Amino acid sequence: MIIDSKEAQDDLVRMYRIIDTPPEPNFDRVTKLTANIFGRPVCTLSLVDRDRFWFKSKYGTEATEMPRHMAFCSETIRSEEVFVVHDALADPRFVNAPVVANFPFFRFYAGAPLITPSGACVGSLCILDTAPQSEFAGSDRAILSDMASTVVELLEARARQLELVESNEQIAFLASHDPLTGLANRRRLWEVIDEASTDAQIALLYLDLDGFKVVNDKLGHVLGDVLLRHVADRIRLSLPEKALVARLGGDEFAVLLRKGDGNLLSEAEQVARHLVDVVGRPYELGDYSAEIGVSIGVALVRGDFELDTTLRIADRALYEAKLAGRGCYRVANA
Repeated sequence: MIIDSKEAQDDLVRMYRIIDTPPEPNFDRVTKLTANIFGRPVCTLSLVDRDRFWFKSKYGTEATEMPRHMAFCSETIRSEEVFVVHDALADPRFVNAPVVANFPFFRFYAGAPLITPSGACVGSLCILDTAPQSEFAGSDRAILSDMASTVVELLEARARQLELVESNEQIAFLASHDPLTGLANRRRLWEVIDEASTDAQIALLYLDLDGFKVVNDKLGHVLGDVLLRHVADRIRLSLPEKALVARLGGDEFAVLLRKGDGNLLSEAEQVARHLVDVVGRPYELGDYSAEIGVSIGVALVRGDFELDTTLRIADRALYEAKLAGRGCYRVANA
């Protein structure tokens, strides 16, 4: 059974995501082949889109879309079968249609609905001619219907390919990012440091939250996770454009800065001061308010240092920041 056009549009948007996409050879081959099979000058693969039919593929016409008002395809998508107009000038439904009364003056139309496995009619595969056609046999209807089914199979294959690409992208993202905060994880941080040239100077800021465990124990892990996400957002929004922030685990974070035109140590200290201020501001967690702080250790090293070595250097500076009373930063040069 055909599903109404609103659901058909939703089907296209959600699953096919094909409206206004560039031409694709698979679909263009279908329209060219269909036109040649029937010896008709024009073939369109029309898809429903609000107040228009958009042509994913076309053969023999430069048009890219057609208004739904008084369009042949409007009748086609309301049917489960091939819809045929032998002579549009003799059909009161279409005698005043724009493509009949004006250029290109179409007289003959045959269209097969594109019916998805979900039952939605998402468009039609149509052939058109400026000359009327008195006959369109049952065998012709069957062929046009089969070609429309081929189009649906291409749409389904395209949707599966999109899902596969997105799935692979999601897997790659999860492999290199922290699922709670969306920040880079330790593995991604290691990769970035490993990619740095051996003579490149980098600054690593090792952040450890002050007082987080107390808040987490008091408010529970759910609000503790919310707090960590807020902290992650504040850190991310406080950094220079090319900086990388990663969650190392628990309440520990790292920020990687690469040398630009200015003094890297000066920039690292400026970022550290700003983070101490920003992270230390109060947090609103629903009905609760929480205050934590952050201690930061800063290490300046060359790009040939491994992550664990760089973290050990930064950790020494972090330890000094803790001894100094927390809520501050210290620098340890390699």
